[in-house]
Amino acid sequence: MKLARNARTTLLALALAVGAAACGEPGGGGHVEAPVRPASSAATPARAPAFDEAAWGKFHSKRFQLTIPLPEGRAWKIDDHARRELVAVHPPTTSTLTVHAFYANELMSHARCEARARSEGLVSKHEMTTIESAVTVGPEAYDTRVLVTVEPKSDKGLTGHLFLFGAFVRRCLFVHLETSVPSKDDEDVLSSRLAVARVKLLGGLKLDPPRTTDDPDLPREKPPSSP
Repeated sequence: MKLARNARTTLLALALAVGAAACGEPGGGGHVEAPVRPASSAATPARAPAFDEAAWGKFHSKRFQLTIPLPEGRAWKIDDHARRELVAVHPPTTSTLTVHAFYANELMSHARCEARARSEGLVSKHEMTTIESAVTVGPEAYDTRVLVTVEPKSDKGLTGHLFLFGAFVRRCLFVHLETSVPSKDDEDVLSSRLAVARVKLLGGLKLDPPRTTDDPDLPREKPPSSP
């Protein structure tokens, strides 16, 4: 099963669940329909922007050996060198994408990779409502958990999160998209962003082919010393 399977079902579930969670209630991919917005007037505040699906780009991380599809690709400010994680910021939508991959000394599962990501502070400890939690396969043969959450609404608006915790043999893959809207009136926009990212960003992740040379992420044995 790939992450993009059952895309329409996922979109509908996200659209309904994000709206319910934002109001305080408990809680593939082809073209994703954007929410219908009311006609604006001079007295109506500008709506928060959705992801523009007509302008997707791609970023290849040599360090993490993967390619990430990004909506409005040229608008992202990407840092793949200064930190242990790749961090990409999209100012127009107040969105931040974090990607990290690491090796372990034991066989890993999505649960073990998630536990390690949380122990290393990659996951915020803010209160969140779970919208979706699904165990699947992908990218490639990764054992993966996809998690969609929203924070309780506040005066600062609404914030949603999309997580991927993946495991393959001894390697873990972590992906986190955080995106915010300034008002509860924009909860449909937040839902749309999460749905688009769930189907097309996660569903479009591509891993580099296996290396045929020494992997720089693995320690190399020292040559034996001369007698």
